[in-house]
Amino acid sequence: MATFYGGYDQVRAIRPARLHIPTKVLAVGVAALMLVVFVAADISALQSRPAVVQVTVVNWYAENALLTTSGGFTMHASQTVTLSLTCSTYCYRFNGEASVSSPFTLLGVTVAYAPIQYANATVQAPSSGYSGPLTIDLGVG
Repeated sequence: MATFYGGYDQVRAIRPARLHIPTKVLAVGVAALMLVVFVAADISALQSRPAVVQVTVVNWYAENALLTTSGGFTMHASQTVTLSLTCSTYCYRFNGEASVSSPFTLLGVTVAYAPIQYANATVQAPSSGYSGPLTIDLGVG
């Protein structure tokens, strides 16, 4: 007489072999996969970094006369910066108009006369990399 379990004859039933992956191999595989993901993320971050704009020197002019020269700085492409000029010994009456050298864009100028005369120029950097001087020409009048 044959023995039945749950209605099926278990004689000559072949059980599938279990695949056994050693723990060390599994840990190394997961670590390698995580390393590949982190390296890909770093490469992507480096490629999407904005271009650098290196301003070597800032020259301030009024009526074609050089007022002062200041040191340069570094900024990212399309970033804005506000630069200030304070009257020291020889002062002009600025009319609030100004222009900047290409490839920079002038966003605005403010002038104050009291208690100390100064002019602020807000400038936007070019959208691509640049290295060179920035010239700001203030209007007088």
